[in-house]
Amino acid sequence: MMVRSNDKDYPILKDKIKRIVYWIFGLLFIAITLSLVVNFFTVNDKATPSNKNEVSTVTKETEKEVKGKIEKIKEVTKTEKPPQQAKGFQELMVHLLYKKTIGTVIVKHFLMYLGLMILYLLFLLTQKDVSNLKVAGLEVGTNQDVQAEFYRAVEEQKNKFDFLTFWMREENRLKFIRSTDIEHRTFLGFLSRMLEKMQEYYRDEWNINFSFTIYKMSEFEQSNLPRKVKNSAASLMEEDKGLPILKENNLYYHKNYLIYKVTEVNVRDATDIKEYMIVLSSYYSEFEEVDGILISGLSALINLIYIQTTQSDFIVYLLKENEGAGD
Repeated sequence: MMVRSNDKDYPILKDKIKRIVYWIFGLLFIAITLSLVVNFFTVNDKATPSNKNEVSTVTKETEKEVKGKIEKIKEVTKTEKPPQQAKGFQELMVHLLYKKTIGTVIVKHFLMYLGLMILYLLFLLTQKDVSNLKVAGLEVGTNQDVQAEFYRAVEEQKNKFDFLTFWMREENRLKFIRSTDIEHRTFLGFLSRMLEKMQEYYRDEWNINFSFTIYKMSEFEQSNLPRKVKNSAASLMEEDKGLPILKENNLYYHKNYLIYKVTEVNVRDATDIKEYMIVLSSYYSEFEEVDGILISGLSALINLIYIQTTQSDFIVYLLKENEGAGD
């Protein structure tokens, strides 16, 4: 098994902060819901506004002469006033805050839910990978130029194929072989070197960081990779290209994967066949179909380089043996 980890391919701080914020929003939602339930069951019936009119009593004393005597007479006057309604925004807010009725409980918690939803939408819009949001018929968008994004994606795909084309040129292929140490001129040696070149290219061009591991098939089956990755290996028989596998949950400690199976045939013994599984992984970057095609093309190129180099080295070896025998 050959492993090449990328020091920059680790969960970034932004992902951890995002996860904490999601937890905060979730806890706030639960807290508001619990508050709504508790307030429903603790509404004071006495606080419920009465439909009866307010009665005010006024007592007035008057003096009156009766049979030569002055007597004091009390006159009681009762007046009814209709219940006063809250007027203006300020009075309405005071009514909502200090009057605990079923109506005020519903309105207060509705405003809390609305405020939480607005904050959540604003948070999502701050994420650079979100361009449009549509929640319950409400669509919120940024000013991202969709057409420019499309051309950027096309240009990125072209550059990835240019990487393959570059190494297919004979002069670059020979340069690659010469730069590889003699002890690394094996199928796995060439393959790992090319994947390292791919790592560097992705990092320099698009700041995409990934790690890779080359497993023997027995090692792949016994590895601690997610079950989804192992089960997807059977799909590689249908198409000759790498298979992107996105993380199951958008959590910072989960990975995106790309897998591709390669075969090494011993040049000196065609019955000696070995199979390997290439596994690319990245915490932050997602692999696409074009990456799978690129891996397939690079693997075919490495197979060609390996066969040519091995045959050439074998011919040189035979010539030296003949020269030694002649002496």
